[in-house]
Amino acid sequence: PALAPFSGRMLIQIGNCLTQLGAKHPSRFMDVYQEQIAIAIPSLSQEDCELVTPCLAASPLLPDALRRAFLERCAEVDAGAPLVAPEASATPEIARYQRDAEVYRRRAKHLRNIFVIEASIRKETWAFFSSLPAEVRSYLDRVHERSKELKHPKPLGFAAEVALVLDQLGVPTWSTMAGPLEVHLVQANTPGVEAEDVVYECNEAEAYCAMRQEDRTPQLTMATKFRHKLLQRLGLQLVHINYWEWSRLSE
Repeated sequence: PALAPFSGRMLIQIGNCLTQLGAKHPSRFMDVYQEQIAIAIPSLSQEDCELVTPCLAASPLLPDALRRAFLERCAEVDAGAPLVAPEASATPEIARYQRDAEVYRRRAKHLRNIFVIEASIRKETWAFFSSLPAEVRSYLDRVHERSKELKHPKPLGFAAEVALVLDQLGVPTWSTMAGPLEVHLVQANTPGVEAEDVVYECNEAEAYCAMRQEDRTPQLTMATKFRHKLLQRLGLQLVHINYWEWSRLSE
């Protein structure tokens, strides 16, 4: 059977968008989408596999049988493999260099998806993880080890603004990693006090869906909800600082 009318990458992009919105799908759409993605999975490239968001990988659009086939394809193409920067020689082939640089840029943008998917499967669905073929589990173990090399970025935007204010109040914070996810801000407790560190989750404007007129409270995107759930599964208790509440304080 052939794909019609969308390519595998287009199907992934459609699924990413729908799951980000938290849309409910008619049964006929689910049947057609799953039929088409099943045809597409065996020919997905490394870059295609890395394009799949954790929300899509965990959604009803990819039930266990398709999720298993997707992970088998990820193992075949080694999705999540380390990035290799394009080489610039003394006499570079301009067209090839530009092509390699573009692939590098695209992979760098979506690479973390694979690491988050692996952490989610290991933490959320251990029975499913245990049922995977040995070669797929071995691949996921390699992904897990590679995730330890991910570097956390310095706080930017809203998180940096919150960190600055807390520092002015005499509350030092730092950022770190929890599995493949960056933790926005961590505040150490007072020495001698037996309690867990305070972890601040800075929900910036992009963490929310656009508000409708009848909405009183902004709704978090599915990707943000997924992130919060996984951080909690990784053992963190989050203190949420919401952008829309923060902005009201400055008015």
